[in-house]
Amino acid sequence: MSKFDELLILLGTGKWNMVVFFAAGYWMTLVPCHSVGGAFLTPEVHHTCRLPPEETNVSEASQCKYNVTTSLGIYEERPCTRWDFDNTTYTNTLTSEFQLVCEYRFLRPAFKSLYFFGAFFGAPLNGWLSDRYGRKTMLVIGTITYTILTNALSWLPNVSAILLARFCMGLMHPTSIHSIFSLAMEICVPRYRSVVGILVFLPWALSIIALGGVGYLLRDWRWFMFTVSLPSVLSLPSLWFIDESPRWLIVQGRHQEALRVLRRAAKWNKVKLPRDEELLKVMKDIQKEQGDERHQGRANSSTFADLLRGVANELIILFRTRRIRTLTLYLYVNHVVAGLVYYGLSLGGDKFGVDPFVYMSLSGVMELPGGTLTIPMVDKMGRRPSNVICFFVTAAVLLVLGVIPAGIDWLVTTMALLGKLTIAAAYQILSLQATELFPTEVRVRGLGTCSMMSKVGSISAPFLVEALGTIGSWAPLVLFGAAGFVAGVVTLRLQETRGVLMQDTVAGLEAAHKTVKEKSAPLAQQEQYLEEKETLT
Repeated sequence: MSKFDELLILLGTGKWNMVVFFAAGYWMTLVPCHSVGGAFLTPEVHHTCRLPPEETNVSEASQCKYNVTTSLGIYEERPCTRWDFDNTTYTNTLTSEFQLVCEYRFLRPAFKSLYFFGAFFGAPLNGWLSDRYGRKTMLVIGTITYTILTNALSWLPNVSAILLARFCMGLMHPTSIHSIFSLAMEICVPRYRSVVGILVFLPWALSIIALGGVGYLLRDWRWFMFTVSLPSVLSLPSLWFIDESPRWLIVQGRHQEALRVLRRAAKWNKVKLPRDEELLKVMKDIQKEQGDERHQGRANSSTFADLLRGVANELIILFRTRRIRTLTLYLYVNHVVAGLVYYGLSLGGDKFGVDPFVYMSLSGVMELPGGTLTIPMVDKMGRRPSNVICFFVTAAVLLVLGVIPAGIDWLVTTMALLGKLTIAAAYQILSLQATELFPTEVRVRGLGTCSMMSKVGSISAPFLVEALGTIGSWAPLVLFGAAGFVAGVVTLRLQETRGVLMQDTVAGLEAAHKTVKEKSAPLAQQEQYLEEKETLT
């Protein structure tokens, strides 16, 4: 146990910690309204071509074009410029208000993908800024900016401004979430850390459940956005009561500021801490314990060029040797698949031929077991078997839709929701598995780049759902099933980590893998190896 953890135990858990925990939980109820709620803003809406009143000789019309007979008796094809939309399910959407059909239909998946595209760039940028300027600083910037953007979105007058706002919201997504989560973990006593780490994300699933009801009641996209965005204003007062992470302050050498934070925490939690002199001595020990040269160099990077050089170095070390390169590529594949299938199933309700509001609420219900059932699974069965089962079940329930008769909507809904349950569980296990597989030396950079790979999948999901959905509601689901099967096969190649000591260095990982290969070699080869080794010594 680190010296800072011992200090946290002295502080205990009280009002000072709970303010951050509740703020984190509340924020987790707000973000899904925008990351997943986009499904209600740009759905596919049935439309018909609105013919110009001056056109009297129309012989044939489709959704995007119509044919007219000219005065010379020649048939001429002309594009539709206005459309009439079916308002049965939605009264007003971005699709209908801005006529996002035919040649502009690509803007529907673009609206959803731009959010994740922003998060793709925001994740590594936030890590650098958070290390340099602090968790609370980035939390304040991310929360305030996200709140302003979300509340402004429902008032924006054109598509270009809306798309720009969505991209900027995506940039602030990891800034706000990662900052509040890191802060919560850094002030949590060790015995409650795993529980808090799971429960803080529980409101995410509850929010998706409620989102279906809100979407059902508010069928106009502007009123929907206004309603789900306004509660974010209530999170702003909590920023006044949240302190900077004392762990970060200590590592940065700002011991007097850390001392003030700890004294305030002790007052709120009604505990007594040692004298200032003793605390300052402990802080120096903590700084020495955690502030090695590599971390200091990363924390004190002063230019954006340093960030780019750091990213390049991080990628190089993840591919330097054969074992770490193989491990990195396998985990990248699984994260792309997890992001693709999870968000594809979350955002594709309008393409699956089901009630979008019921589907949204039920998909949230499916996420609840993912955060609870996975705990006994990985404890009893191990990480690899649990994730293999989850990926293969996802593949099975979605691939079966490729061979059943069309028109059985209830079966499509059931299979899609089962797939959502298992991919949510796989996502949870994958995060744990990646944490344990990457050596300490590269763990942070490995997890960070894996997060970026998952964003690649989530960026692709809306476009694939839009393109394949024109073939049939089963087509994108079958693709997701095939992707799940690939991830399951890849997971079979990963090492089991239950009860296995985590490696600290890439060299240690290579040595451990070589030892395993030697133990699994035929007896004659082992004997030969031992003879050669004895000869050399």
